[in-house]
Amino acid sequence: MTRTDCVDITVCTNGVLTYDEVGGHLRPAGGTGPVHIDLTGLKFIDPAGLVSLAVIAERATLLRRPVHFRKPEGGDVANYLTRMRLGEQLAVLDVVHDLPPVRERRLGHRLVELRRFDGEAGLDTVAAALVQTYVDDHPELIQPLYAALDEMARNVLEHSTRSHGYVALQRYDNRGDISFAVGDSGIGLRERLAEAVPVPDDRTAIVRAAQVHVTSIGRPGRGRGINRVISITGEHRGSVTLVSGAASGTFRRGQPVPQLTDLPASYPGTLAHVRLSL
Repeated sequence: MTRTDCVDITVCTNGVLTYDEVGGHLRPAGGTGPVHIDLTGLKFIDPAGLVSLAVIAERATLLRRPVHFRKPEGGDVANYLTRMRLGEQLAVLDVVHDLPPVRERRLGHRLVELRRFDGEAGLDTVAAALVQTYVDDHPELIQPLYAALDEMARNVLEHSTRSHGYVALQRYDNRGDISFAVGDSGIGLRERLAEAVPVPDDRTAIVRAAQVHVTSIGRPGRGRGINRVISITGEHRGSVTLVSGAASGTFRRGQPVPQLTDLPASYPGTLAHVRLSL
């Protein structure tokens, strides 16, 4: 597959669309017909799943492919997607959807909706708003959370050939962690890094992307972003997962060697998911 390909996503097995499951739900969307986003069986979704839905829809829109969207059968899950602003992002992309309208209510600081950021100024505004939600009860996480989010999002702006990206964040009190995801519908890690270093496959691209001083940007001081985030997650008992092309890799507790997995279809861009323990 190439960077111009689209993918369908159908949640029909375990009903989970998360950072470690999203790749398994992808299938090649060949030809020029509709791209299908079928969430009928969705029961649980995390920030990586939300961001991926926006990325898949955007890739289809860029290639002038219609998107057929099916909402979750479960009303609570469908309402959650609306509150997380998925419907608003789909509407911006001219994707027709059947997510239900919901009454606005204060959601507190346990989740922050799916957002698009445009350029560095837009990134600063979004990052500050996301991190601000944790000032009151977890001030010790402000700096590492902001640093990790800032580094990952700037990688999108610098390496994807896109001028914007998508981000979502959520806190899970029941398991004691905070997770965020950043994604783009750009050219992917392999193609971008191949401009500067040998990258024979998508697995190698994920490994090289996390290495210090490996970068597609020929400027001093670059090439430490993802490696720095991996170090931050090591200090906070967390993990970093990168999904790009036909591979996914997870770096756990600051370890430089990822656990790699092959995907049934190429991710239409790049996804980064970061988890920090409270």
